[in-house]
Amino acid sequence: MESKKKCCAFCGVQKKLSREHVFPNGVIRKLEEGMLSLNDKSDKVFKADLVVKDVCEPCNNGILSEIDGRFVKLFEDNMLQPIQPGDNVEFEFNYNDLLRELLKISYNSARASADGFKAVAALRKYVPYILGKVNDAPDVMLRLLIVTSSNRLNTETNQIEGTMEARLLRSCKVSYNGPQHSNFMIRLLAFNSFWFYLIIPLKPVSSSKIEVFINGFMDSYHLTGIPICKTMKSVSIPKEKTTYMHPSLIEGMSRKRA
Repeated sequence: MESKKKCCAFCGVQKKLSREHVFPNGVIRKLEEGMLSLNDKSDKVFKADLVVKDVCEPCNNGILSEIDGRFVKLFEDNMLQPIQPGDNVEFEFNYNDLLRELLKISYNSARASADGFKAVAALRKYVPYILGKVNDAPDVMLRLLIVTSSNRLNTETNQIEGTMEARLLRSCKVSYNGPQHSNFMIRLLAFNSFWFYLIIPLKPVSSSKIEVFINGFMDSYHLTGIPICKTMKSVSIPKEKTTYMHPSLIEGMSRKRA
């Protein structure tokens, strides 16, 4: 008896499913070192690309591949090399192409996580936007933080011991327990020096509550990132609006986060 086919996570149709990379394969191939992935179900790191296995071949090789292709070009032109301290940043982008990719990676990452059920439910509603069936995702807020490389300081000897390069790929949720925290979900997507924060409302909220939440979140994490909105095609980020690699930033990426 033929087993029942499962539904594609994107189009929802029962079809033969394939493996979809959480991060675009074109980005992974640009890494100077091999990709290390975390299986948070076993809490073990392994040398392989993180994938999900619930995407049909037409979606995987069609619209999702097209979205990835545009983002890989953006990554190569802007994010491939870490930003150095004192550098200003000029970033040109297509807002919809960027946001669709960030939401797609977040959705993939949440499905690959052991505790990502809530995130999957919140992100699933953006699938029509990811697939280009609707023109915008007006309730999603996007911020960009530039994280530069920094000196690696030995706190025992007070001597500089090399450089802490801003080289990483990461997709995770960000914990925040301040005002209005129950109304929002925060996702971080880091591509070397480019750290994107997706702020997603979990229910309809007023503009005043959004303002309270944003101000509280920014104060709590001491982030100087800037908002990215759909009317933008480019943004200039002066060195004063950047931060640098330091332990508290890394600690904010808890290992067992979706």
